[in-house]
Amino acid sequence: MISTPDIENLVPEFLMESGHFYLVITDVEGRILKHNRNFERLSAKPTNKEFWKYLSINSAEEFCYSMELMLSAPKITRHLLLEHPNAAEENFSQIWWEFSVITNPDMDISAIIGIGVGMQFLEQEMPWNNLVDVLGFGKITLNSSMEVIGWDERIDNWFSPTTQTWLNKPLKATIPFKGLDDLEYRLNADAKEFNPVCFLIQTNEGKFSTFATLLASCGEEYHLFLVPKEAQSAPNSLLKTVVNQDILESFPDAVFVLDNSGKILQQNEMAKIVGRNWKGRAYSEGYVLTFSNQANRFTKLVKALQEAKLGEVNEVEIKLLNPDKEFSFWSARVSPVFSETGSLESIWVHVKDLTAMKKQMQELKLENERLRDMALQPSHILRGPLSTILGILELIDKKQLDKENQKLFDYLKPLAAEMDQSIRQHAKKMSAFD
Repeated sequence: MISTPDIENLVPEFLMESGHFYLVITDVEGRILKHNRNFERLSAKPTNKEFWKYLSINSAEEFCYSMELMLSAPKITRHLLLEHPNAAEENFSQIWWEFSVITNPDMDISAIIGIGVGMQFLEQEMPWNNLVDVLGFGKITLNSSMEVIGWDERIDNWFSPTTQTWLNKPLKATIPFKGLDDLEYRLNADAKEFNPVCFLIQTNEGKFSTFATLLASCGEEYHLFLVPKEAQSAPNSLLKTVVNQDILESFPDAVFVLDNSGKILQQNEMAKIVGRNWKGRAYSEGYVLTFSNQANRFTKLVKALQEAKLGEVNEVEIKLLNPDKEFSFWSARVSPVFSETGSLESIWVHVKDLTAMKKQMQELKLENERLRDMALQPSHILRGPLSTILGILELIDKKQLDKENQKLFDYLKPLAAEMDQSIRQHAKKMSAFD
């Protein structure tokens, strides 16, 4: 996480002019705010365009997911190997990126910064040991027989290895890496290759389950670099079931059931539809309910979730601008649920789509305005001529009329005044009508 009052002066000039590193700063919705000269090799004039549009489909999904994680936990840093189909280099389209959250002095998230380096540059010009410091890799050192002869602090943190079970033992004999066919194949077939190789492995134990892995030779030793692919989360099988899923599906609206830390324990199909509307894909059980897409629109809901942890019930409205420039409206009721002992057991979020109702209300409002205009129109039409008549009546000299016309004149003037008063009262009532 980086805190700065001025994003414009955050990046040094040499990095903006670099021909080796890629740099991009996006807003919380992934739109590019700033980039360096090298990034323009991916596409000309990328400002205000979404970063994910410069990625392959799989990489775009991974980037959006990582943004969601960073916005829910700003202190984490994400390291991603992303594919850029439009990269100018002919021999590769993969770039290693490190993404961090930028906050202002009030700790409000203002942007995301990413610094990347092409795999070709890494392979040809950067010592592989620098991966540990530059890109946040952990490193396991192997001898020519693929036995473990050392590891760094990150490996210590992720796996807690001991000298008795790891040191001088074949890597494939250690518990986290035992029985991993792909790893064994790579160690046997690819280690002798001149160029480093990248692949994914799923370990048997440790803080993370899936790692992006790179195997590189270094003299007579081999270095196995690892970086977690995803933040630690509870497997679905370990998630607590609060209510029978069939009951949850019977609700007419979307329902999210969260634990006391905000992670999704359960959700119904309607909730998955809400997820697709809010962020482009359904939320996943085991992960914190976050709102990276149009985050400023969800401020009230975030506050309601925090207050639910303190036992408060809240109902908020959410208004989102859709890609078609139309607005959608939602109401969310956030309710804490307590156990018999009084401890917070879960948080229920009921979400109702109000878009159709709001549209009907807007149409009804427009219809009422048209009816009001139609009701007021006769008043405007009549008051003009009537005002003229009243003016003429004031100018007529009654004494110049004979007795019969004087009698009629005495009837005409009060009737005209009465009509004027009736029209005024009608117009006043219509003006007050909503």
